[in-house]
Amino acid sequence: MSFNEDSRVKIPAILHLCRLGYDYIPKKLQHRDEETNIFPDFFKQTIAAINKFSEHQAAVLLEEIGLKLKYDDLGRDF
Repeated sequence: MSFNEDSRVKIPAILHLCRLGYDYIPKKLQHRDEETNIFPDFFKQTIAAINKFSEHQAAVLLEEIGLKLKYDDLGRDF
């Protein structure tokens, strides 16, 4: 058995997070915004549920956050 970063760190961390209730999303199934590293579908759904926003309001918020991250140093405003 080879010992490398995957076998010693990544896989145990993924397993631990799955046991805590997080969902693992394989890389080929990830649909994230490359510029912000945000998963837009999850973001809009979760923000709408937490804040009782409409889908449109959540989409507008996501767009605003994307603009702030794009034009603000290190996303401090976010």
